[in-house]
Amino acid sequence: MLSRKAPAKINLYLKILRRRDDGYHELDTVMAKLLLADRIELEEQPSGISLLCPGGALPVDERNLAFRAARLFFERTAIDRGIRIRLEKNIPVAAGLGGGSSDAAAVLLGMNEIFGCPLSLENLEDVGKRLGADVPFFIQPAPCCHAEGIGEILRPLSMGTEYSVLLINPGFSVSTRWAYENFALTTPANTYILGREWQDNSIEQLFSRHYLPRLTNDLESVTCVRYPEITSIKAKILQNGALATLMSGSGPTVFGIFDAPDAARQCAASFEKRSGWTIVVTEFMG
Repeated sequence: MLSRKAPAKINLYLKILRRRDDGYHELDTVMAKLLLADRIELEEQPSGISLLCPGGALPVDERNLAFRAARLFFERTAIDRGIRIRLEKNIPVAAGLGGGSSDAAAVLLGMNEIFGCPLSLENLEDVGKRLGADVPFFIQPAPCCHAEGIGEILRPLSMGTEYSVLLINPGFSVSTRWAYENFALTTPANTYILGREWQDNSIEQLFSRHYLPRLTNDLESVTCVRYPEITSIKAKILQNGALATLMSGSGPTVFGIFDAPDAARQCAASFEKRSGWTIVVTEFMG
């Protein structure tokens, strides 16, 4: 049996550049993996795909990205065997943290190892792209990447500084498709320039204490309007000493970046008497 972690991610920066003819959006984003992770256990079996998700909250068929990842792996490699997958969920579902994409990537990487590495990393990323735009990032071993295209053009980044992360979820889910479909590339109040480039000389400036307060996520212009509680959560996180706060992906999870775990935990305590969930991540994945 082989076991792999499937880490959560946050978007430290997210710009939407344009909508493509195939319906995808081209992005300019920075994604970082967290220590918060699902666990995937894989075991070869004579035939078929078996998926077990303890707790019964997730589908165990084609509706689950982990299942589809296994099917695509067998299709791509023509390996005439089967796989048993056990998925232990720790990353909340539909939270903007990439849990499903990370699970799919862990299945692809694990199966490739079990069956003798028939696919290169590039091949695996190509398979992953068919499952979702974030999957290649989770296949990439780097803990942090600058991503372009639909998210598949990846450049590893070094954060250089250790921060602690607080995750706050308001207790409802947001459809990624809804968020992207309702994002306007041009609005009367904010004229977006298609094909924008990073405003500074180096994307690494993103991790400096000077730049952190300027983190931005274009999708907040959609999700925060419909769900103003997200804006309130951000304000409270800043009031409790965060260096920066932002909604991750399409939301609704909001993260705060702190200098130290104790500061993150103190802020978390102020959210105890509310719906949803709160998670303190002691550091980014290194």
